Amino acid sequence: MTGGKVLVLGDDTRAFLAIVRSLGRQGISVHAAPANFRSPAIHSRYVAETHDLPPWMGDGALWLAKMESLLRVQRFDLVIPCTEVNLLPLQHHRTRLAPLACLAIPDDHSIAVLFDKHETRVLAERVGVPVAVGRLLRPDDTAEAVLKDVGAPVVVKPRHSYRLDSLASRGKAQAVRNPLQLSQLLDESDPAETLLERFFPGQGVGVSLLASHGRVLQAFQHQRVHELAGASFYRISAPLSPDLLRACEAIVAALPYTGIAMFEFKRNVDGDWILLEVNARPWGSMPLPLALGVDFPYRWFRLLTAGEETPAVIYRPGVYGRNLVPDLQASRAEVQARRAEAGARAWFVMRRASELARPLWGREVHDLLVRDDPRPALVELGEVAAAVAQRVGRLLPGMTAWQRRRARARVIAASRNTKKPLVLFVCQGNICRSPFAESLLRSRLDNSLITVGSAGMMPQPGRQTPSFGLQAASPYGIDLSSHRSTWLTRQTAEAASLLIVFDETIRTALFDRYPDLRTPVLLLGHLVGLGDITDPIGGGIDEFRRIYDMVAQSVAKLPLLLCKRNPVDKRESKSDS
Repeated sequence: MTGGKVLVLGDDTRAFLAIVRSLGRQGISVHAAPANFRSPAIHSRYVAETHDLPPWMGDGALWLAKMESLLRVQRFDLVIPCTEVNLLPLQHHRTRLAPLACLAIPDDHSIAVLFDKHETRVLAERVGVPVAVGRLLRPDDTAEAVLKDVGAPVVVKPRHSYRLDSLASRGKAQAVRNPLQLSQLLDESDPAETLLERFFPGQGVGVSLLASHGRVLQAFQHQRVHELAGASFYRISAPLSPDLLRACEAIVAALPYTGIAMFEFKRNVDGDWILLEVNARPWGSMPLPLALGVDFPYRWFRLLTAGEETPAVIYRPGVYGRNLVPDLQASRAEVQARRAEAGARAWFVMRRASELARPLWGREVHDLLVRDDPRPALVELGEVAAAVAQRVGRLLPGMTAWQRRRARARVIAASRNTKKPLVLFVCQGNICRSPFAESLLRSRLDNSLITVGSAGMMPQPGRQTPSFGLQAASPYGIDLSSHRSTWLTRQTAEAASLLIVFDETIRTALFDRYPDLRTPVLLLGHLVGLGDITDPIGGGIDEFRRIYDMVAQSVAKLPLLLCKRNPVDKRESKSDS
């Protein structure tokens, strides 16, 4: 057993869980700092302790203070971020944090190159690694010029998946063929931050590696088996392709790079290939090499903490790795998206179902379900069962009336429990639904009796309400022009008498972050027999008006309920059903 203590920043059931298991099996004490405290991965037997770190917001002062305090008290040997959301703050404060613990992040030059898709392309072309035809967006570009210059379909992607000033949102790539759609997308894009590439059809191939000072110590190759919208939860180990390995070695040597990374390629039916991008951080397919004896996390730990360069190991090709629940969800989405005849859909389902037998022949491993640490898989299956039960429950006769009675009873109870109740509306970003509901309710209440506020689950404070939101609120006499978003802290959530959310997604996010929260929570739409009041972001003015109308209908019930001093009258409840 090695010993030592490591802090892993994350909570996903792929890279995070693989790292936790790898290090825990070696006798290393693994602490976690998750964003989702109900993640199945947190239930691993190898998680010794969890820590509540605030997300990076604004200037990051709160995050830095908490991180510094944690590192000083716990004296970790290594800090491992699983995503850019965790990595970029560590890099930004490397000078202050590095003396307190070894940071498992690349050097600044490697981050500048590998976390910028344009700079990655420049380096790849310089060392002779093929990339897709493409370039940066120009200020004077038109859709016609781009399609002529780059080709169709064109992939419009951000240079950076994440930026330090907007870690709460991830930039996404979009493949576009239609000139009108492309023109609209270009109008919304920042030329300095937008990359254009010709779409390259083919199969996704990944080469994972551990490198030291520009030399590859270990490499592992996998191919994507199922792919949907750029994501894959099912892959197969494959022999190393000499040409792809040489490409990785050339880039690693040019930097020179130290650490782990996963190089994403695409190879077409003719054998031609291109480099898509480099993930210079833990990657989602990491459980597969770990299951086959390629222990990237532990060898990375030894390299960074002890300077030990471990020799390469041979692995078994032809073994499948599956993250079961999201892969089944992706397969379900594929079935729904297929418009072929019923026979073709049935054949697709049969083929996918037959793949589930591969573990019986020793040809498949699962990301979550492992013999020495089964609890994360059991927790995930429990979540699936609970979600199915909830969905079935909504179909039961009288469920809508029951939800309405319960929601109204909770409002009345909250008004009686404290002298001056605090009612807090909570949505995703605190820029559309919750500020509108807050302002609407406040305008109809005596503020000396009840305090009303709003907040969001997205840690991105200071944002304004979009123009469609301003327009949709105006007919109700609500002016949101001065509103600025805030993040829902634990202190604020616990101080509230009642938390009112708008959909099940927000309710889930709320309890993921604060699983032990005791403040009553209800869905606003349940007050009047409505279901989820969805986020209008991404829709036009008509969608904003529709959503704000639902909010207004529901909020109209609150003033009377908040001023009640007696339990819900059963006759009133019955008449409202």
